Amino acid sequence: MSEPGLRGQVQRSSGDAAAAGIKAADEDSVAGRRLHEMQDFYTFMQREMADLIDKWREQYDAVER
Repeated sequence: MSEPGLRGQVQRSSGDAAAAGIKAADEDSVAGRRLHEMQDFYTFMQREMADLIDKWREQYDAVER
């Protein structure tokens, strides 16, 4: 499954915002460290989300309603 539209855009935008913040902040500052974590988190979420949605749909479709 391809990356969800708006959700993927939000995750990319958040990751891009973190990258811009890292450039503006001292990387060794509290803000710089938090922005690195934010960037890593959104990169992870973007990578995992499509598979997670597929897994949810398989599980949901398997339950008789």
